[in-house]
Amino acid sequence: MKLWSRGLGRTELKMDCRYYKVKNDPLKEDVYIIGTITDPVNWEFRVTLEPDDIPGMMKLFFNTGVIKLVLKNFYKYVIYFFNRQKFAEAAGYNIEGKVDDAYRQMMSQGRNHADAMGNNNRRKRFRALSEDKNYSNAGIE
Repeated sequence: MKLWSRGLGRTELKMDCRYYKVKNDPLKEDVYIIGTITDPVNWEFRVTLEPDDIPGMMKLFFNTGVIKLVLKNFYKYVIYFFNRQKFAEAAGYNIEGKVDDAYRQMMSQGRNHADAMGNNNRRKRFRALSEDKNYSNAGIE
C-alpha cells in the first residue's frame, strides 16, 4: 500500500500490512492497527478504528475495484496465511508495547502543550474580537 499527502511533498510512504498487528482496545469498542513504516522513513504508527468508521470501511471493501483486486490476488493471501509467522517475527514481538508506550507519552505531553497553546491563541483572538468595535456591535441594534 502506498500513502501520499500534500504534507509529505514528493515523498510516498510504502506500507506493508502483512507486518502490522491488529489489537482490540480493552477499554473501548475500538480496534487499533500498529506497525512501522520503513520505506523511506522509520516511523511507528497506530491507527484507531472506531465504531463510526465501519460504514466508510464497508464502502471501501464493497467497492467493485477492491473486490476485483481481492479476487485477482487471493492466492497471495493463501501464501501469506501459511507464512504469517515469518511476518510476525520480522515485525518484532515488542512492537505493540513500543508503539503503545510512545503513543501514551506523545498524547499526554502533546495534548497538554497543544491545549495550552490553543487556549492562549483563543484568548488572544477573543481579546482582539472584543476590542473590534465593528465585531462587538455586529447584529446588536
